[in-house]
Amino acid sequence: MLIILMYMFAALGVGLLLAAAVLRHKLSDPSSDLNKLIHTLADFNLKFSKRFITPDKSHIIALDEGGKQLAIGMYSPDNHETASAALYTFDVILGSEIVENALTLTKVSKTSRITSSGAKAGTGKVLDAAAVYGTANRQEDGKPEEIIELTLKIYLSSKDTPVLSIPFLPRQVPAKKSDLEYSQALMEVQHVHEMIRDIVSA
Repeated sequence: MLIILMYMFAALGVGLLLAAAVLRHKLSDPSSDLNKLIHTLADFNLKFSKRFITPDKSHIIALDEGGKQLAIGMYSPDNHETASAALYTFDVILGSEIVENALTLTKVSKTSRITSSGAKAGTGKVLDAAAVYGTANRQEDGKPEEIIELTLKIYLSSKDTPVLSIPFLPRQVPAKKSDLEYSQALMEVQHVHEMIRDIVSA
């Protein structure tokens, strides 16, 4: 019996070692999804002081503080799209907002030209962020609210791309506010939003 257990543990150990080797190979493989996303920024040849990767690995957001530029890389393995990236100077960034289930949680801007789905119809006035956040946290029938959207919107003074919508929910949706993955995603999107706040407040 002891010999059988010894063989079982040995086989398990070999299996774990093989799994770790395969995972390491996938991460080091230039063709892996994550590396394709990271390599979207390579052409810029810049030193980015901060980098954020969305939970679903579809976007990378990088800050070049010295050159006052923000780079955003995109890759969608589900749609077999080619990875791409764009570079934006700080002066074209007008602001950002965090949207959860179509409701604005928080918003910052340096111009009144920004309008969003959080505006009252026909008035052009944006709803108070605290009031909206309170609405977003309501639960019905005591059931935990399902989160199907957690998006960072970055507003730009560009006719071609006036708004960048970057999803921050993990691939597994819907999520619940009590989920660890949701808490981590919310913390991450808040970090990027604060980074945009610093940019537009400078």
